[in-house]
Amino acid sequence: GLVMLTISTLSLLDLPAHQLAYIDTITANPHFAEADDSISKRLYDLGFLPDTPIKVIAKGLFGKPPFAVQLATGGQFSLRQDELAKIQCRFADCHRGSNE
Repeated sequence: GLVMLTISTLSLLDLPAHQLAYIDTITANPHFAEADDSISKRLYDLGFLPDTPIKVIAKGLFGKPPFAVQLATGGQFSLRQDELAKIQCRFADCHRGSNE
């Protein structure tokens, strides 16, 4: 069969609750303007690093942000929409690819 080489990523905003994923990248969010760099750095400092397992453990009313997210390190955080949008992740079942 065909091997999928492209791993699609999605932001934490689009991640279903309780679906384990791996952080791919922290992307820029124009909504933050000049504050974006410092927010990216704060996310890194909190442990939002590439290849870290993450899941959304609770969503807000009607599935809207803020979302409660949990890192593999055990840290739990409540993130707002613009923060969630910055964190790109990929599904866990894509993690073990043919490149290992």
